[in-house]
Amino acid sequence: MSTASEPDESSLPTAQDSFFEHLNASRSWTSAWEPEHDWYHYVTGYKYAADVLVAHLETAGRLAYKLGPPIVFLYRHHLELALKQFARQCGDLLGRDVGPLIDHRLNHLWRFCLSLLAEISPGGIEGAEMQETTRLLEEFDSVDLASQAFRYPEEKDGSPSPLGLKEIDLGRVCKVADKISLLLDCIAADLETRE
Repeated sequence: MSTASEPDESSLPTAQDSFFEHLNASRSWTSAWEPEHDWYHYVTGYKYAADVLVAHLETAGRLAYKLGPPIVFLYRHHLELALKQFARQCGDLLGRDVGPLIDHRLNHLWRFCLSLLAEISPGGIEGAEMQETTRLLEEFDSVDLASQAFRYPEEKDGSPSPLGLKEIDLGRVCKVADKISLLLDCIAADLETRE
């Protein structure tokens, strides 16, 4: 029997249930973040969540196939937030407020970052890794332009999702996201030395 201070453990919703009032010490999350670190924790949190899911795919058994869209969505959202954080850092270095970036297209965000980076370090965007990142983000956008394909099974108009992918190597998605994250981290660390 539950008390007013504990959520009811029955399988259907009850008057005692709440999404956010009751804490379970073993599974609770407490934000001890400083406001300036919020972006960092969101960026890394989505990636870490996807990494944990990929690491446990083999133990998920017959239900592992259900994890594909959430895993790819988490990596995609990580990359989107990482690019937005990077754009903010570049804007700060240029003494410019880049404002809230509402674009979800990875390649547009990346090209915006490149334009800011070119102002900070002319010629610094010419490396092969920069060109490959452009290619990879264009590839992701060709499958999921607006962060919808892995969130919903259909388009906003009710038509089937245009994914057209029968199989996705989630380990490969993880490795490529890691490489792009590392590139952004390396550039960001270099930019910090210029501040």
